[in-house]
Amino acid sequence: MTGGSGQIGSELKYLEKKSNFNFLFPSSSEFDLLDFASIENYFNSNKLNLVINLAAYTDVENSEIEKNKANIINNLAVKKISQETKKRNIILIHSSTDYVFGKENNAPYAAYDKKQPINYYGYTKSMGEEAALKENHRSIIIRFASVYSKYGRNFIKTIIKKLINEPVVKVVSDQKISLTHALDFSRNIFSLIRFCQNLNFENEKRIYHFVSKEYATWFSVAEIIFDEINNINKGFLKSELIPISSDEWNSKVNRPKDTRLKIDDSFYKENNMIVSSLEISIRSVVKEVFLEILNNELKNDY
Repeated sequence: MTGGSGQIGSELKYLEKKSNFNFLFPSSSEFDLLDFASIENYFNSNKLNLVINLAAYTDVENSEIEKNKANIINNLAVKKISQETKKRNIILIHSSTDYVFGKENNAPYAAYDKKQPINYYGYTKSMGEEAALKENHRSIIIRFASVYSKYGRNFIKTIIKKLINEPVVKVVSDQKISLTHALDFSRNIFSLIRFCQNLNFENEKRIYHFVSKEYATWFSVAEIIFDEINNINKGFLKSELIPISSDEWNSKVNRPKDTRLKIDDSFYKENNMIVSSLEISIRSVVKEVFLEILNNELKNDY
């Protein structure tokens, strides 16, 4: 599993301890996406049955600056991984993003809708999808959107810190989004592996969306965060939450106004995959993160 230090990888590392599966989580020095010899050496040195590629260059704004790096990690390295897995007849699960869409406003997007990214990050991820599907016929694409968890950097943790530390917190209210709870995906990983092991790659779909069934905006998510902190510690927050338009938000890169992803209910049901309620899972992450912040502050007082 590449990208083991990310949000989903962190959840899977914890889950692996309770399973019979043997996961390998190579470090970036062992499996360097910027060094194709490193990728090939890792495949030569390890006997693998399946590869889950979660690694990506995800900094949307810096992708416009570090274009070469973004393209290598999100596209060319995916091509190399796909070629190496094909040589060994290994199944590849490659992760992608809702940002492969966005130019045409016809969301929510189904898995095989026309892709039209509007920034370089989305373009490189779209090209990576094509490479995975073309270079390894035993590959599938799983698209995520706005991943969140108690690990790493994400919107929920950013807003919690802003609400605690800033008197006014402005959040975009006119971008429609889907979200992926990292814990949800990790809980369903074994069902997904079994699905891939039984999949007829020649005759069945190879692109799937893994997001909550409910849709949101960034501001509606921020409202849930604000409310949950107040439920935990009423009166703690002194900040004001203010909705703004995407035009008012200072960004160096074009971002889609609507990248909601449509899910295939039959895919979930036939594989016994359970995805939690969007609001419930957001509140659970807020509670974990906020209580950890409070505990750390109390420790620092003594």
